[in-house]
Amino acid sequence: MKAVSLVGLVWFMLTVLVVGSRLLVLWQRTRKLPELLLGLAMLCSGFLCFAVGTAAKLLLTGTPALRSSMTGVGLFVECFGQMLLVAFSWRVFHPKSKLGAAFGALLGAFILAAFFGEVLSGQYLRYSDSLVSTGPFVPLGQIARGSAPAWMSFECFRFHAKARRRLAIGLAEPMVVNRLALWGAGIGASAVGYAFTTVHRLAYGLGLKEHVWALTSVSMLGMVSAICLGTAFFPPTAYRRWVERHAPRA
Repeated sequence: MKAVSLVGLVWFMLTVLVVGSRLLVLWQRTRKLPELLLGLAMLCSGFLCFAVGTAAKLLLTGTPALRSSMTGVGLFVECFGQMLLVAFSWRVFHPKSKLGAAFGALLGAFILAAFFGEVLSGQYLRYSDSLVSTGPFVPLGQIARGSAPAWMSFECFRFHAKARRRLAIGLAEPMVVNRLALWGAGIGASAVGYAFTTVHRLAYGLGLKEHVWALTSVSMLGMVSAICLGTAFFPPTAYRRWVERHAPRA
């Protein structure tokens, strides 16, 4: 099961690295904000934070100051990425809505406040050691960071429902509509992973790495996310044909 967990994590990280890098290359051509926000969000919250966090775990035998610094940097990068994801959801789905802007600002403030709560309480170190976390800061931090992909997934599926109605009368492309569902499922799997991690922390006070079954479960969600996001950006020809064949006709 440990091998499965490792495969799922590596697969997810590589997929996010490729997709995020491609979005940044696209931004260099278009110079549009959504591509920049989403590309940086995926690289920060899906690749860099895992890379730095893994390094912190490997440095358990190093100096406490080095382990503390690496863990803090990894957490900051993750929070920054999720705040960028919130900004993307606002910019793409509610660019002219004051309510949407206020909700996005609220989520961003929640993520930032939770980050400072974890750091100032010292509980952020529980992400790299095997001690039981105490207080509400670690679960709150996980809920705060999970709120970003949860909001984006909700908006993707909401917009997908509208796009399907347009598809039914010939006003949308089948593959474009399908990509909305893939993005919703891929980002939604990440949100479910945060929810699972929060429940596990509340139940045991420990990180996922202390229970192989828990780590494997979240790793499988990472694989689902990687498959959905990878298919959205690099759909195989057979998959494209399947989508076209099963699309409703006007």
